[in-house]
Amino acid sequence: MAPKVGPRIDNRPPLMFVENVLKTSKMVRDVERQWTIVRENKELLKRINQIYRTKGFLNVNYNYRVHQSLNSAARGRKARTIERQNQALLKRLLRRKATVDSNLPRERKIYHCCHPTADNRPRMALDFWERTDRRLCRLVIDLCPGVSFGEITLGRGKLFRIYDGTLVVIRAGYASSDEDLRDAYGTLSHVVRGTFVKQVVDGREYFLITLRTIGTIVDGKLLGGVVPSSMEKLDLINSYGSKFGRCKEPIYFDRIKP
Repeated sequence: MAPKVGPRIDNRPPLMFVENVLKTSKMVRDVERQWTIVRENKELLKRINQIYRTKGFLNVNYNYRVHQSLNSAARGRKARTIERQNQALLKRLLRRKATVDSNLPRERKIYHCCHPTADNRPRMALDFWERTDRRLCRLVIDLCPGVSFGEITLGRGKLFRIYDGTLVVIRAGYASSDEDLRDAYGTLSHVVRGTFVKQVVDGREYFLITLRTIGTIVDGKLLGGVVPSSMEKLDLINSYGSKFGRCKEPIYFDRIKP
């Protein structure tokens, strides 16, 4: 029978592992770091050598080419054509003489309105309405000698522009192609307030009623003038205008024969 063994104390030294003595993970990191340094040094030597041989311009791919579309040349030609057309249009606009010139010259020919002096002079009236349901006023216009009622190609429509303190513009149709504009139209100077003028701009007819004395109207024809009894109604029409001609409310007109 084996003797009984009592409790004992383990006083043997611990086991020695290679990882605890040599620290292999640290050795691996050191070797990798050394290889990285060696590789970077080689790249640095290559670049220094290239600098001495080529005098700079590193990291440049000389074989790189920008991708160009097949129709880029056509688009470039079209863009240059549009640019030339825009420049030509700008020159035309800059050479264009102002249609309305309020600067009065020192020597001027005065065009007076054809105010009524005889009972047989033809007349025309324009009724103005706000939003087609509120009647504003009626302007009675005396036509100049030689101007007939049928020559005024106006019927019923909407006012085109009311320039505050300057003009009332009524846009009509296009001028007839066989009409000699050089003989029928000219430059009007010192056009007084209340004058009824016909103007042709780019082949289209416009009828103007002056709200103040205007220095020059180009390509215009004197048709008549507002009678003195209707002069106060011009202020009412002017109150619906603005600086750039846009009406504050829709204003409609109707031509009638008084």
